[in-house]
Amino acid sequence: MRKITLFIFLSVFFYSCSDSMNPFSKDDLMNDSQLIAAIENDASAINIDAADLPVPSLRVVEEEYFDHIFVSASISPKYGYSVSMGDMTRDVGDIAKIYFARDGRILGSDDSIRNGIGDDRHRHARKCFRFAFPLSFHFGDEHFTANSKEEFMSILKQRYESSGVKEKPTFSYPIQIEYKPETDGGDPVIVTINSDEELKNAYQACRGDENDKKCFSIEFPVSFYMPDGTIITAENEEDLSEKMKTFYASFSGRKQRPQLIYPVTIIFEDGSVMTINNLLEMRKAWKENCGRNSN
Repeated sequence: MRKITLFIFLSVFFYSCSDSMNPFSKDDLMNDSQLIAAIENDASAINIDAADLPVPSLRVVEEEYFDHIFVSASISPKYGYSVSMGDMTRDVGDIAKIYFARDGRILGSDDSIRNGIGDDRHRHARKCFRFAFPLSFHFGDEHFTANSKEEFMSILKQRYESSGVKEKPTFSYPIQIEYKPETDGGDPVIVTINSDEELKNAYQACRGDENDKKCFSIEFPVSFYMPDGTIITAENEEDLSEKMKTFYASFSGRKQRPQLIYPVTIIFEDGSVMTINNLLEMRKAWKENCGRNSN
């Protein structure tokens, strides 16, 4: 893929003119899931800078992904935009893929591609497995059992509407997840999950073959300067996620990305390590090792 600003302009102009003469353009007839697949598989996609994104898309990147850093972006002239963001707080080393329509609208509103379990961000996630019902879970001392996906989502929605906070339910283990049949017409593959760690591993395994994946992990402990000037130090990923969540739940200022205190050591999936001394080196590590065209 190449970055040619003039080509981008001419491509967008051409398709915009074509659509203006046809009230039923192809992408108008595609749902979010189909648009995302088309963007991801478009061989004519071109690399662009963050500044080249439509204003609505850039606003999402800056406001909802304030604790990520920009890694790369591309445009599929026919279908829309793809943006890769590196997680700096919740799962350091994770690559989040976000997709936008040509008008800048974020994609991922279809139920078929929503995560739907407390994450308030619209990141694309391949549907790898689904929960087997009935599913038992709780919020504090309140216990629930959902007998279907619709009932589960309804409970989460009602909880949010009553509290104003998107909470992640605590599952009553063991639970079961269901993978697609290995062959057409076969039976689904049922796997028992006994802990949060096993569930996290199941999600991670799903993302392993996608661009939205764990590229590297960070060696703990790590420390961050927070927006209010304080420093937090975490001993592991769970500790980091909890401390970030606690901080932003009580922080009333403008959301800003925490600043990782360098140097840090990152560990790639093949076991190799790299010392990172500043933000520029961190961004370079993502671009060279975690991007769409990396090996």
